[in-house]
This record gives sequence, structure tokens and C-alpha cells, in this order.
Amino acid sequence: MASLAEATTRTEAAERRRVRPLIATLPAVAWLLAFFATPLVIFAVYSLLTNELYAVGTPFTLDAYRDALTSTLNRTLARNSLEVGLSTAAVTVMAGLPIAYWLRFVARRSRIAVLFLIAASMFASYLVRIYAWRTVLGSRGLVNSALDRAGLIDQPLGFLLYSRFAVIVALVHIFLPYVVLVLYAGMGPLGEGLLEAAQDLGAKSSLLWRRVIIPIMAAPAFSAFVFVFILSAADYVTPQFLGGKDGVTLGVQIQQNFVGVGNWPLASATSFLMLLAFVAVFAVGSFILRRLKLNDIRLSS
Repeated sequence: MASLAEATTRTEAAERRRVRPLIATLPAVAWLLAFFATPLVIFAVYSLLTNELYAVGTPFTLDAYRDALTSTLNRTLARNSLEVGLSTAAVTVMAGLPIAYWLRFVARRSRIAVLFLIAASMFASYLVRIYAWRTVLGSRGLVNSALDRAGLIDQPLGFLLYSRFAVIVALVHIFLPYVVLVLYAGMGPLGEGLLEAAQDLGAKSSLLWRRVIIPIMAAPAFSAFVFVFILSAADYVTPQFLGGKDGVTLGVQIQQNFVGVGNWPLASATSFLMLLAFVAVFAVGSFILRRLKLNDIRLSS
């Protein structure tokens, strides 16, 4: 009887240990349901309505999805969004990786100060950064003025502003601090002893990066890539201020449908199609990482 009571007590204690973490997560779950899942459900309902009637009992329809998929303008803007997102994500990750490596293995006494500056730059206003790049890239901006004084150009370079180039440059500047911090944290498994062992075995810089650093950093780099890709491809503020004809993204069209035109079904349907595209990109990338067995590399320092 005593052993049975002890077993029952241990079982109840184990149940309490399993239930307590679930109870602790309830506030976070409620927050996500209230501010994330609920808007998605509302947009899903709107995407199945027409633009004329929003009364209860309005029959559901897929017209908004058909219009979003067959629109020539949407296809053009989707291509712009894809190119802006991929370019921004690729440039940001490639620029952030050597910076994170420098912070992890080269910077010593200055590491904390540099990390503080990187974190502090994230608090700068989004719009202030965009206006700063308008000042830098404008026809009378810093770049054109410097090139003109150096005698390298006769007239301002028009492609610097109101173009896809300007949008990508501004977005790289905006997201680079986040990527550097993600990659720096992801370099935790890369101990100095591991790099020294690889160098002792004859791995030079290029081979060291290709066979040791990049495989271990594949998963963090992919996370940073997807993070930047989604936010830059869906951005609608930067393209409005800096993008020209080839710099406008699908996010601008969605914002116009919501605010300017008031076509909520079309805007909601287009948003869900973009969400499906982002999920597809994430799924393909995750599949590639699993096939290459780069998603679960764990090394101790």
C-alpha cells in the first residue's frame, strides 16, 4: 500500500510539473490569439466577401482571389517584391556574416562597445533612415555632389534615387543590425579550438569558411535570410519614398487597396497569397537544410 501511495504521489507530482509550464504559457497564447490569430481570421473572412456588401449572410466567394491572381499589375509587383526581397536578404546576410565573425573572433576589448552601437542603431526611427537615404542618394545628395566635385560625372546619376537600387540599399541598412546580432548569436557553437583544429589540419581561409563555418552557420543564416526576405518583400513604406517604377512592391498595392481604394476583400486575398508564398519559401529552404543535414549541427565551444 505504501509503495502504491508513493507511486501515486510521484505520478501526481509529474503531472503538476507538466501542467505548470502549460499554465505559464497561457498569457502568451492568449496574446497571440488576440493580436495575431484574430486579425488573420478577420482578413480571411473579408477575403471571401465582395467589395459591395459586408452584411451578415453575404455569400462567400473566391472572386477576390481570382482577381488577385489574374491581375497583370499584381504579377508585376509580385516579381518586384521577389527581386527586392531576395536581393536585400542575400546582400544583408553576406554583409552581416563577416561582421559577426569579426565580432566573435577578432574583436576583443571593443566587442561590447560595437555590440552596444549595433543595438543602439536599431532604435533609430525607420522614417529618419529613409529620409537620410533620400538626402544621400538624391540628385543633389552627398553621392552625386561628391562625384561632381571629383569631376567623375557631368550630371547627377538618376538611378541612385527612386529606383529598386535605392530601396535595396535602404532596406539593407535597416535590417543589417538585426542580421548581425542573429549571426553573432548563431556563432556560439564555433569555438576557437574548432577553428584552430581545422587550421592545423591544413584548412586555409577559403576552405575554412566553406567546410567549417558556413555549414555550421547555415541554419542561423537561413533564419536571418527568411526574416529579411519577408519584411523587405512585404514592405510598403520604403518603396513609396525611395522606389521608382521598378521599386514598387506588392505591399504598396495592398496598402492602397486597404486605405486608398477601400477594396478590403482584394487586399485581404492578396495578403493571404503573399503569406502562402512566404510559407512556401520557408518550407523549401527548410527542406534543403534537412536534405543537406545542416539544420541540426551542434558543436560545443
